[in-house]
Amino acid sequence: MSVPMPLDEDGFLRRECPTCERELKWLPTENGDPPPPTGYYCPYCGVQAQPDDWLTKAQVEVIHTKVMREVVGPTMQDFGRNLGRIAQNSGGLIRAELKAPDIPPEAAPLTEQNDMRRVDFACHPEEPLKVLDDWSDPVYCLICGTQRE
Repeated sequence: MSVPMPLDEDGFLRRECPTCERELKWLPTENGDPPPPTGYYCPYCGVQAQPDDWLTKAQVEVIHTKVMREVVGPTMQDFGRNLGRIAQNSGGLIRAELKAPDIPPEAAPLTEQNDMRRVDFACHPEEPLKVLDDWSDPVYCLICGTQRE
């Protein structure tokens, strides 16, 4: 299943640190380079986390809604129909009732604004990122965690 995530005008993707919960943006990898094996560093708090841990709350909500609508809902409907057939064919020996979870309405597509300021690193010039406009503390490299003043 594919869930498109919008990029800003410069091609950056919004992410959120799982530790400090501040939002940042990074460039998605064009050539499919794998992420660092030990994960990415937060540019704000410097804490490292696995690549799959950086979704924003809005991205998680869109993914959750899509999974509920396209996987869980249809699977539960099929299961309910099959359960009904089994009960009907049992000659009254089996009674079954399925309470399926509510299927959320279709999520509005995510949009991306052109905010945040770009930060480049000498240690990894191919991995710029964007931080909050008002962030004045040091910034850590996404790849190696080197601090940039």
